[in-house]
Amino acid sequence: MTSHRKAEDQPEQQSREPLLLWWMPVLALLAPLIAAAWLGVSADDDALGEAAFGLVWPGIPAYFATLAVFWLGWKVELE
Repeated sequence: MTSHRKAEDQPEQQSREPLLLWWMPVLALLAPLIAAAWLGVSADDDALGEAAFGLVWPGIPAYFATLAVFWLGWKVELE
């Protein structure tokens, strides 16, 4: 005798979605790179130092803010 299980008897298999999609952190890198390039190009002197500083401020907060917007938009769209 074979046992046949109905679909409702089997536990639901939840699809495991990734925490972050691969393109989210990559695309979020554009914000600090643009900020650093802008500050470096517009500097009167020591353009490399200004660009390096631009990666730190506003680069790091811009990266995390952009990443948060992408992630929240993705999560809200899923639910």
